[in-house]
Amino acid sequence: MGNLKRVVSDGVLALWNDCKVGDEATYEAWYQSEHLFERLRVPGFLRGRRFQRITGCSEYFTYYETESPEVMSTPEYLKLLDNPSFMTEQVMRGTFLNMSRTVCRVLRRFGGIYGAFAVTIKLNNLDTVEAVSAYAESLFKQSSVTRAEIWIADLHYAGIKTREEALRGGDQRIKACLIVETLREGAAREISKSVYERFDAATNGVGCYQL
Repeated sequence: MGNLKRVVSDGVLALWNDCKVGDEATYEAWYQSEHLFERLRVPGFLRGRRFQRITGCSEYFTYYETESPEVMSTPEYLKLLDNPSFMTEQVMRGTFLNMSRTVCRVLRRFGGIYGAFAVTIKLNNLDTVEAVSAYAESLFKQSSVTRAEIWIADLHYAGIKTREEALRGGDQRIKACLIVETLREGAAREISKSVYERFDAATNGVGCYQL
């Protein structure tokens, strides 16, 4: 085997959404057959991971890792957003509900292995980031935790308006987020509970998800 070079990502596109009841099959077909592959063909997009809710807020949590946040403003990517396919246009018009979409930069990263479960904590107060970072580092010492990251919204991209967002009726944004990935569901549930106890006043939604 040849040497493998790991590309470190600095950018994240973080998304949370619900799905219109009855449109689940359409959503799955669109994502699996078209959308994921379309996004990953964009230069600078490295991987996409999608989770479904166990407990907490939004039904779906998806994130894309990119080489940098700047990838989300390249002509190749913006062309996709402004020229959606027929299937994408139908999904954006009514299947996607309560969309939260934010271009982020990775502020802290602990670990590099991906897990089967994820806990997301949307932070509404940037003053708590250092305390949350210390908490994330302590979690990473647990054998069941595979990685923990803190994402900060890159405000430069908040003003970029696209046809896809217009079809959705506008998106919500986050200020920052802690994501913790685990090997097992029990650990993810425990972390969700712990977050409520420690940072309840500083959070804007906690979700526990399965890949």
